[in-house]
Amino acid sequence: MNPEFKRNLWLEFSLHRLVAAPVVIALVLLLVAAVSKDNPLRNMAQVSGGGFVLAVLFWGAHLAGGSVSTEVSERTWDTQRMSAIGPWTMTWGKLLGAPAFAWYMGLMLLPVFVVCGQVNPGLPALRLALLLVAAAVLLHAVALNFSIYAARKQLRYRGASVLIFVWLLSLVLAPAVRLGDHIGAQMHWWGAAFDAVNFALASTGAFAAWAVLGAYRSMCTALEIRTRPWTLPAFILFSAIWISGLLQGDEPGLFHGPFGVLLCAVAISGAFSYALLLAEPGGASAWQQLRMRLRARNPRQALEAAPVWLVAIATGLLLGIIATFASAGDPATSSILPLAAMLFVVRDAAIFQFFALARQPRRAEATALFYLVVLYGLLPGLLTAVQAQWLAQWVLPRLFSHSDEAMMVMLVQAGIAIAVAWQRWKTVHAPDTEQAVLLSRP
Repeated sequence: MNPEFKRNLWLEFSLHRLVAAPVVIALVLLLVAAVSKDNPLRNMAQVSGGGFVLAVLFWGAHLAGGSVSTEVSERTWDTQRMSAIGPWTMTWGKLLGAPAFAWYMGLMLLPVFVVCGQVNPGLPALRLALLLVAAAVLLHAVALNFSIYAARKQLRYRGASVLIFVWLLSLVLAPAVRLGDHIGAQMHWWGAAFDAVNFALASTGAFAAWAVLGAYRSMCTALEIRTRPWTLPAFILFSAIWISGLLQGDEPGLFHGPFGVLLCAVAISGAFSYALLLAEPGGASAWQQLRMRLRARNPRQALEAAPVWLVAIATGLLLGIIATFASAGDPATSSILPLAAMLFVVRDAAIFQFFALARQPRRAEATALFYLVVLYGLLPGLLTAVQAQWLAQWVLPRLFSHSDEAMMVMLVQAGIAIAVAWQRWKTVHAPDTEQAVLLSRP
């Protein structure tokens, strides 16, 4: 048996828990049946379904999210990292082992939901049960990803858990409410009609598989096993195709056709860039590793050493260039918009790196976010208030209405930000790197 999975089972289960959980669940369901005046089976189905959501989706995600952060707080994570357990074994051992007791309760509630839900002819109980299972796997894998990144940033468990739950609540509740109002309705995706439950089940299953793959790749990074960065660009394209398919309308528009896919992909790339800039450990060490592999003329190792946020930016820039050339001359689209939007991301990433490349970086992310608030809100608002709109447009150009001007302005700003960050690298870190290279030579 997987040693990590077995260890989690020993931690999660005891004789008291094994006996108490089914007894409490049986008593709750009997109470619901006893107090129900009419249609007790329907009420039991609702209670068991809600219990599965609370136990497996939310509490299970909390347990999965704490599987690595708790190890860090208890100072056992480094011991696990140095063990012989591989990344995939570690991933599914924590993914299924940490929330094992939540699954134990959920797998007792789920058959009750399916059986009792059959009394309602309009309720696809079996497919909804499969949807709940797929959603639970998705949330647990995302929570495990957060936990791994929190461990890499040396964050405390409480802060990581708050971040996880805010994201999970927004992810689960809004689509769940919409789906409850559209059971039996049709979903339109790329012009084709699908049953709403079937579409939700297929989509959730696909994203759950991507989340598990992402957790595995994050675990590889945590265990310092180098991998080539193909997963994130592939997921960006998949998500862009899925989202743009939902946005297709009868009339041509901004998100219509291949340009819509590229525009969504650029937006997703930008979102990942900002998230990973905050989540990944920054500073000179990553750039030093990348520089050494480039100087050794080893492109494969250079790709493996590249920061993931840099991969997200490179993907967005490439897709933005493709969108520009693919839609040139089309009056229905703003062909320069995706590339201009990515230049905002490039400038902001350079600002992040400028503060991360300090000799002793402290609160680099918070400092960078402060200056971004100034650039996006305070300074343009102040210049507009004093009737200096022309200067405000040089600080914050109008991306959607004047994409050409925005691109030129952001080219200048991104170039300045990159030059300033590069100058800090040369002044602060490059001499140390050269000295280390000289000392390593025989």
